[in-house]
Amino acid sequence: MFKRLLVSAVAPLSLTFCLAFSPAVRAQTAADNVAQDKWNNISPLRSTYAGKKSGPAPVRDISGIWDAAYEDGGRQTSGAKEHPAVLPGRNGTRGGQVDETGIISPLPYTPAGLAALKRNLPSGPSVRQVPSAKSNDPINRCDPLGFPYMELFELRTLDVVQTKNQVLVISPFYGNYRIIWTDGRALPKNEEARWNGYSVGKWLNDYDFFIETNGLMPGSWIDHAGRPHSDALRVEETWHRVDRDNMQLTLKIIDPKYYTEPWLALDKFPLHLQPADFDIQELRCAPSEMDKYNDNVGDVVLDPKKK
Repeated sequence: MFKRLLVSAVAPLSLTFCLAFSPAVRAQTAADNVAQDKWNNISPLRSTYAGKKSGPAPVRDISGIWDAAYEDGGRQTSGAKEHPAVLPGRNGTRGGQVDETGIISPLPYTPAGLAALKRNLPSGPSVRQVPSAKSNDPINRCDPLGFPYMELFELRTLDVVQTKNQVLVISPFYGNYRIIWTDGRALPKNEEARWNGYSVGKWLNDYDFFIETNGLMPGSWIDHAGRPHSDALRVEETWHRVDRDNMQLTLKIIDPKYYTEPWLALDKFPLHLQPADFDIQELRCAPSEMDKYNDNVGDVVLDPKKK
């Protein structure tokens, strides 16, 4: 699953070597390179966007291929960007805590929410980190990421497609997708739960698209730090089109059973428009590859006793 990223990063180096030291095949290799550049594209660094001038935002349009630059924090390995489960002054953690005492931006758990948190055992770097083999993270079994997990962990490149009655959000990570209905229907009240829930959207104005989601799968996680949710979870998103090339994503968690007040998981998180021919890499979860991953790193966890 993850080695595709490594291969794509190494391949250009090998190609450069051939071009420099094999003049006889330079023309053919260069032609091959042009063709290969159309596939499995790698997202640019944040510096690529610095100082870039943009045009006006199109009216009521968020379609396009949007990238969350790595340096902007889209990976969110320690939990939702606005509430990472790490200690002050540390990029990493020591793991092993029962709860989230001492983290930078604590969440307002209810007693039921705190009990549910303790049942979730995350393997990602956080104050509650456990060895991968002991984690009960649903994605370690290649379960669907679900929502809002798909936007609060490994937020990479998204393909957003608008039709007359829907907005489709396609994510390559674990092959996820969402359907947001824009035909005026209301959210359901007692429908069967779904991994990605039920979503409806509307335009608040020409540049702000507002989405509400409910009916999310019990037992799925909110983020990679194992934050839980109840059957009362409702998620609100605002996709704000800043200009032609930039968008901001804000995501709010509302779950009165597990949290005493709503909280922002993403606050104006920047997304950058990519060329229309940008080919997003495949990043699927295969049980066979996950087994190999767990065999290699399953017992790795930072020692909570080391300071």
